[in-house]
Amino acid sequence: MNISDGLRINSWKFPKKEAVVCADKRLTFAELNARVNQLANAMLAKGFKRGDKAAVIVENRIEPMEIYNALARIGVISVPVNFRLTAKEKAYIVNNSDSTGMFVEDKFVAELEGAKADIPQIRSDGCFVIGDASKAPGYTPYEDLLKGQSDDEPNVDLNEEDIFYFGYTSGTTGFPKGALNTHKSTIDIVKNAMLRQSGKKDFDMSSRVFMAIMPLVHSNSIWASFITLWVGGKTVILPSGKFEPENVMKIIADEGVTTTSMVPTMITRIVETPEEIKNKYDMSKLTSIGSSSAPLLTTTKEAALKFFTKVQFSEGYGSTETGALTTLRHKDQTRKVRSVGQANPGVEIKLLDENGNEVPQGQTGQLWAKVKSAFKGYYKDEGKTAEARKGDWVTAGDMAYVDEEGFYYLVDRKGDMIISGGENVYPAEIEEVLSKHPAVGEVTVFGVPHPSWGEEVKALVILKEGAKVTEQELLDYCKASLAGFKRPKTIEFRDDFPRTATGKVLKRILKEPYWKGQERMI
Repeated sequence: MNISDGLRINSWKFPKKEAVVCADKRLTFAELNARVNQLANAMLAKGFKRGDKAAVIVENRIEPMEIYNALARIGVISVPVNFRLTAKEKAYIVNNSDSTGMFVEDKFVAELEGAKADIPQIRSDGCFVIGDASKAPGYTPYEDLLKGQSDDEPNVDLNEEDIFYFGYTSGTTGFPKGALNTHKSTIDIVKNAMLRQSGKKDFDMSSRVFMAIMPLVHSNSIWASFITLWVGGKTVILPSGKFEPENVMKIIADEGVTTTSMVPTMITRIVETPEEIKNKYDMSKLTSIGSSSAPLLTTTKEAALKFFTKVQFSEGYGSTETGALTTLRHKDQTRKVRSVGQANPGVEIKLLDENGNEVPQGQTGQLWAKVKSAFKGYYKDEGKTAEARKGDWVTAGDMAYVDEEGFYYLVDRKGDMIISGGENVYPAEIEEVLSKHPAVGEVTVFGVPHPSWGEEVKALVILKEGAKVTEQELLDYCKASLAGFKRPKTIEFRDDFPRTATGKVLKRILKEPYWKGQERMI
């Protein structure tokens, strides 16, 4: 079985039904399937073969869905590259993945030309441009690549254990690592999602309309778009850089969006939109919102539940390495406010200490999972693979605890833990406290060097628009909720934070100036 089989099957079942929409461009299942086959056959004609890799450096638009499906049908491995990275970082991933071809949006061509020395393995005829071809001399225009090609299914011998894509990690703790995700593991993610939906009364899965807001280079969006193709639903892609609350609400109303996934910052911006704007749009068909990629702070959750009154709101935990592991369902949102939920069907979880022993209930340990959707390892990195895989068990390095009802609580990424005076401090706990102050819009916490304690706690804060508060007032605010060793020693105010494509704060970049000249950043 191949991950692209969902599109192929539904092109027979629903040939005239819309499969994907982006701005003013719309494709039915039959049209999308035909273009996918044309691209697959074009790549075969170019000499690309099973096991080759091709990088995809494209913002949110329809073409990534065509590329992922086409490459899957001929066994070529997709390498999604975060378009927000610097040219050097993009080149690092292209080079590290051994990609010999790349699909590049016109706006990124010039910067990649400057970094071409770092990607010498790219074939001279393996560069394809999406958009204005005049900006990319030497690149083959994407539409020219498809022109004249057969739309028959390509005939290539494939195996479900073949790698579908390299899911490069966000790079919050160092250089990105390429997680090897197979067709089989990705199909298991699709199957589990379909299984969870099938239990809902009178629910027609083909009526699913998914709005892809987060970048289609991120595993969450890749999985969700393939789930939608498999159930015969419609994917509505929000073009990159177009997240404005009113624009998003208008699209939800116009396209009849039933489900979407957002990071907490996006949810916050929508719920803080003036009532007169929110009341303009009918969002009655929106029945499901997932929050992902970062913990949803309590204050944000409370506001979202108040505004999205007809929505089944869910959170969960998962990673590129593991797939989706837990779900906090709507009925438990207010009862288990900081939890990421219970284990999904078919998922086994254990929490281990530094010696590999399971920790007692309520104590923090590293989260390991046994699941069919697990990745095979990191590309060309046996050391990191050995750290992340122990037999059938895998980890993304995150720390959590579990309560008496089997609800898991994500504490932090292991690499973010602060050790101050011999005490372990988890930034998420401090961020949760500061976020409740009425003047605080966003907060991030990390450790900075201290001559006596090793590290001390530092917080960076973005204030809500028009809000005013002093550093000392926030320091005093923490006293009621945090032990002395957990309290920030200093707080700085910022206008914004550097972020990944999925909205995660890049703490590594924020920490670097404070650790300059130190032997190591820990």
